[in-house]
Amino acid sequence: MQDGIVVKFGGSLMNTAGSVLSELPSSSILIVPGGGVFADFIREENPDDDTAHWQAIAAMEKYGRFLSTFGYPVTTDLQMPEEPTILLPERVLRKRDPLPHSWDITSDSISAWIAGVLDCRLLVIKSTESGRDLLDPSFRSVLEQNRVSAKIVNGRVPGSVRKYFEAARLL
Repeated sequence: MQDGIVVKFGGSLMNTAGSVLSELPSSSILIVPGGGVFADFIREENPDDDTAHWQAIAAMEKYGRFLSTFGYPVTTDLQMPEEPTILLPERVLRKRDPLPHSWDITSDSISAWIAGVLDCRLLVIKSTESGRDLLDPSFRSVLEQNRVSAKIVNGRVPGSVRKYFEAARLL
């Protein structure tokens, strides 16, 4: 297992993104953005599964660009960076396209697949610690298939992300 960590950054944290991101250590972290309000709009439009899949991935890219305004670099390459870096996943997913196209697969499962490819742990930052209720239906099976260990942290609790990295001795 690599020393780095994949961090899925929930789209529901848009209004507190800067403070949550500031809790990340300056180490090997690949940030996978959620879709947030951008993906919610797509759900409301209710396109077919294939169209929804690619539009939702484009939504992840929009949210990733938003997160980059807090001073974090972006990448389109599926590799562990030396510093916290935001993955814009569309290029990787169009090349590999490993997951079914349905709303059972969201950025949660995509981040689990990415952690598996990179042989890393996964930290899922959501708006609640009972995030298992908010994870997509395929998340657990994607974790198991890719042999990924994951932890969910409530990003709305100040200091919770920092505490995770302290406890994991990754600071």
